[in-house]
Amino acid sequence: MWCRLKSRISAGTIDALLERAADLISNAQQDNSITFGKDFFGRIDSQNNNLDLLQRLHQDFWPEIADIVNLKLPVVDHTSLLIKGAGAPGTALHQDRAYWVSRDPEPTIFSVWIALEDLTEEKGGLILTPANQVSVDGMSAFNTGSIIEHTQDYKQAGGFPITVPVAAATEMKQSMEFISLAKGEALAFDSFEAHTTGPNQTTTPRLAMKIAYSDGTDKDYYLMRTDQLVSLETDAGNRPDQ
Repeated sequence: MWCRLKSRISAGTIDALLERAADLISNAQQDNSITFGKDFFGRIDSQNNNLDLLQRLHQDFWPEIADIVNLKLPVVDHTSLLIKGAGAPGTALHQDRAYWVSRDPEPTIFSVWIALEDLTEEKGGLILTPANQVSVDGMSAFNTGSIIEHTQDYKQAGGFPITVPVAAATEMKQSMEFISLAKGEALAFDSFEAHTTGPNQTTTPRLAMKIAYSDGTDKDYYLMRTDQLVSLETDAGNRPDQ
């Protein structure tokens, strides 16, 4: 399942994020792969952990979904920048659940995928199944799906080696469509939503990111609780203790 969020990320927040990520973006300009930027938020270096930006992003859309997602202890599970270099290939079709079974035994993780620029099909944005779209209220039914067969291919281009087999993926893609997002728009999808992205056919990196949330109950590792993020002292720059 997936849905479009009504909330928009402010242009000021996105511009501040892109300014701080300038080196990563510049490096991606020279690379035809995906730069994930997994340590951009929450680095050990407390003076450069960018948690103030994560707080701003979170506060732009979390109020819309906080009472819908049914998490006992809502946490930011992890975050990633998704900077796809010019000429980078698309990612193969997959469900995130195939990667997260061991870390999230009872499925609770869902992703908020954010456009940091206007994403056209040529840029290599998300491709999803329109029939699986629900309203924001429908997020209460997230993670009630089922996992489909995946295979492992660590030579697979696009940075995702656990994927739906080619024959099954080809059939599934017949009912999937590119989802256009303007700068600041976001959508959310659960861990069972099969998705893929197209190649970046432009001469500049594709700029997107995701914030993955989950239920932190009985979890040993996650980035931080959402209540800690809301109360974060941005001028201190310190990551709160878990």
